[in-house]
Amino acid sequence: MQTNTIEYMLSLSLLKQLKSQNLITEEEFTEIDLLNKKSFNSP
Repeated sequence: MQTNTIEYMLSLSLLKQLKSQNLITEEEFTEIDLLNKKSFNSP
């Protein structure tokens, strides 16, 4: 795995935790995930 992929997976895991604790909304989750995909160049 490339470093960017690992970093993206880590960011996704953290986002899921935030969403599960109701600290961010589904819309915020989606928006942040899209930005992360662009910055990490992940699928």
